Amino acid sequence: MKLTCLPPEVQSLLNEPRDILLIGMSGIGKTLLSSYLNRSGAWRYVSIDAQIQGCYLREQILEVFINEVSKGAMLSKLQELGVLSLDDELCKDSLAPLTSYLGMPGDPSKGGIEFTEYVKRQNFHRQAELTAVADLLSLSSQRPVLADSSGSFCELFAPGDPIFSALKDRFLIVSLRETDELVQRLIARYVENPKPIYYSPDLLSEYWGEYSANVGGRDRYVDPRKFALWSYQKMISVRRDKFAELARHSDISISAADLRYA
Repeated sequence: MKLTCLPPEVQSLLNEPRDILLIGMSGIGKTLLSSYLNRSGAWRYVSIDAQIQGCYLREQILEVFINEVSKGAMLSKLQELGVLSLDDELCKDSLAPLTSYLGMPGDPSKGGIEFTEYVKRQNFHRQAELTAVADLLSLSSQRPVLADSSGSFCELFAPGDPIFSALKDRFLIVSLRETDELVQRLIARYVENPKPIYYSPDLLSEYWGEYSANVGGRDRYVDPRKFALWSYQKMISVRRDKFAELARHSDISISAADLRYA
């Protein structure tokens, strides 16, 4: 897939001398835009998600998978995703190990994770992303840096935060904005293929409390897939508001609808 229609703002980025940080919702096109901008290899590309997986959560992911792989189910799931060598894949483009590690809370017999364990992994992810972004700020490179942030960036950083201010000092912040139509496509895609996501602690507590209370109040009564679908459709509107506020403080804001791919 490649870009076939470029708004002027994207054209201008091709000659941008500053480091660039792309922000926006998961699935909005940050990675595809990064691939287009860096097709010449002029930038040093950094994916925050890949850094979280391959560096900052590497040991935790390996520990969980080593414990689970003997059961067979986790191994077959990874093989279905094309992950044949876990240790190698933690340094590659596929984020399947990270998404499998995060998992979904709920009934273990339906592929869920006990809620206390789920919260622990969420907290590990939060700290890993904070560390990855802090290290990005101090990254030394002879080439300009092109960084692709995670879809949970808005859950950890906001305008006025010291780290966001420091990012603005170093990077040209480029925000990819979603439209109503795109959001509906993201929801439809998620309904078809729910994937583990990161929640802010407050939202996770609120959503889990509300949903589990309606199904009996225990982990084993919660269908992990149904909870994921239910919570995603609530959370996406929250993230829209947070990313909209970040976009108002970005250097460049581009509508993802103006990007055309083929």
